[in-house]
Amino acid sequence: MYTLVIVDDEKELLEGLSSYFPWESIGFEVVGSFGDGRSALAYCKKERVDVLLTDIRMPFMSGLELIEQLKALPTCPLFCIMSAYNDFEYAKKAISYGVQEYLVKPAAFEEIQATFEKIRHTLDGTVPSAASDTAQDAGNPLVSQTFVIVQKRLSSCTLQNIAGELGVTSSYLSRLFKEETGQNFQDYLLSVKMETARRMLESKIGYKNKEIARALGYQDTQNFCRTFRKCFGKSPQKFKTEMGQ
Repeated sequence: MYTLVIVDDEKELLEGLSSYFPWESIGFEVVGSFGDGRSALAYCKKERVDVLLTDIRMPFMSGLELIEQLKALPTCPLFCIMSAYNDFEYAKKAISYGVQEYLVKPAAFEEIQATFEKIRHTLDGTVPSAASDTAQDAGNPLVSQTFVIVQKRLSSCTLQNIAGELGVTSSYLSRLFKEETGQNFQDYLLSVKMETARRMLESKIGYKNKEIARALGYQDTQNFCRTFRKCFGKSPQKFKTEMGQ
């Protein structure tokens, strides 16, 4: 059972989500519900939390500010935003912060259920990304955790810092990852980044190349564009043009 914290300043919605949604049926336990970001931050600093579901606009601290604070911790949860403010800028910023999912209020029961089943699979390490067919049920927990860390910190993760977090050497993790998945870690990481880039370009939000590059950890936008062209045989701009955007 994975732990879930819910943060929303709408009292009735917070109570409904916390008390009446069947979280346990999809593998989650609500361990905390808060009406503001500061209270949620204080709790998450003391307790292990797997997933944070938060609104954006709240008193004292916004949902995005809360996420930014939590990402600075040694271990942080996966993030899901559910907000009535379906604003492009919010969505863009959420992506750059590594938010897992973005739900728009009022979200239907089936939509919340499907979203959190997807998040549970990510935590399980069974479906870390649509980008890689090799990322299936990992038999080794170190590899499963590697999948999760990549999803949490796509813009900043490296083989070295993942290995350090898991308490193994990078050479050992590299060999183990190849044995479990049949794919080199660097190839896997690149495939996840490029699949994420493709989905961002296909979205109706209208991401700019520099925004996608930053979300994926590229300091140089041109480097991202060259990598995308090498992967898909066309530039990001041409890809968007062919998509009719």
